[in-house]
Amino acid sequence: MVFQLFKRQKQRSPEKQLLPTELEKFRIRYRGQGLYDDVAVDTAVQEISKTLRTDGSYASDSIANGGWSVPDAASMIISEYASAGIRTGEMHIYRGVMNDHGKAHLKLFKVCTAKLMASGKLTQQEAVEAVRELEDEIAAIG
Repeated sequence: MVFQLFKRQKQRSPEKQLLPTELEKFRIRYRGQGLYDDVAVDTAVQEISKTLRTDGSYASDSIANGGWSVPDAASMIISEYASAGIRTGEMHIYRGVMNDHGKAHLKLFKVCTAKLMASGKLTQQEAVEAVRELEDEIAAIG
């Protein structure tokens, strides 16, 4: 039993180590834009980090096998989290009108989409289409 205490822990892949660090860097850089924006990015990074600790295969697949850089993967994952939160309809006051949390998530989505466009992962047309598609869903959900 004593020898099991000194058993070597399974080493995490570099992707699984770098992505949480990059998420934290993103959070620190993004903060300071307002209360709801801070809450949105804090929640996103906490939930994504928790998910990565339990299942980091997505990080490995997108970074190691998919050719994504770590900052691009972080932006993509945060944008997906923000859009998924908006699409639930829980951030709407009524049809087409979001509360402050919803507006903060939409802003977070737009910032991440802009970062992906700046890095070349999305074309301008794809980025505009993604934002327009989400805004159309916002108008219909509520």
